[in-house]
This record gives sequence, structure tokens and C-alpha cells, in this order.
Amino acid sequence: MLDNNLFPPEYLLCRQCGLEIAKASDLNKRPSRAAHRQRNDTIAGVDGVLIQLFKNPQGYTQNFFEVITAETANVQQHGQPYRQDTWWPGFSWRISICPRCGFHLGWYVEKCSLVSSPSVQAEEQTFVGLILDNLLYQKYADNLLVVPKSYRS
Repeated sequence: MLDNNLFPPEYLLCRQCGLEIAKASDLNKRPSRAAHRQRNDTIAGVDGVLIQLFKNPQGYTQNFFEVITAETANVQQHGQPYRQDTWWPGFSWRISICPRCGFHLGWYVEKCSLVSSPSVQAEEQTFVGLILDNLLYQKYADNLLVVPKSYRS
């Protein structure tokens, strides 16, 4: 049996402030027919992570997002749930931001049904869609060099 202390969990971090947002082991597959493209890739040591390309229906700042999904994430929900423009039919969404810096990280997605079916597990009722470009792999961040001011010209 492997000792989990020898292999600590790999995290995805907020690209803006470095806060731990999601464990790589919490990534899951939530395919959507609304995705323009789908591919599987290795992210933070987890093989077969589904990456989906979605078009922003509002198109304010960015036209397309590469999105991964996680069972849970350290995000703050912002605003009321919306049923319109959902990428997952039967689910509503609300903006998810970093609890430390307020950076937009993705969407908290929850089943529209107000009455939860006892046969459906809680983790099937909610998940988080995370914008891949707004995250940073912990191993990558750990390898970044900080140059002391005294060495800069």
C-alpha cells in the first residue's frame, strides 16, 4: 500500500494569487453537447481529463473558454443561479471566483430540480466548471524562480 504522505495531492492554483483551488484528484468528466470541441489530456498528473471548448454566449471579454470540471473546488459562488445559456441542460450556473482575490475562475453548476431525488448522489447534483487558462499547476508554480531585487538592474 502506498503512503499518501509520500505523494501529496497535486493542486490547481488561482493564476492571479496562487491560492489552492482544486485537487487534481477531484477532476471529473462532465461532457456537454454544447462543447465546440472535446479532448482528453493529462493535467497535474491525472490522465484522461476532459477539456471542453465552450463559446461564451455573452462574448464580453473572451469568445471561447477551455473548461475542465471538478467534483468540488475552493471557490466562492457569486450571484444568483441562471438557467439560461447553460452548457449543461438541466443545470443552472453561477459565477465562481477565487475567495482570496476575486478572480473569475469558472462556474458553480447545480441541478435545476429543487427536490433532490434520493437515488441521485449529492456529487451528481453539483460540480464546478473551471477555466483552464485561469489556473496554474502547482508543480509549475513551485518551479518558478524569483529573482531577488539586488540581482535586477
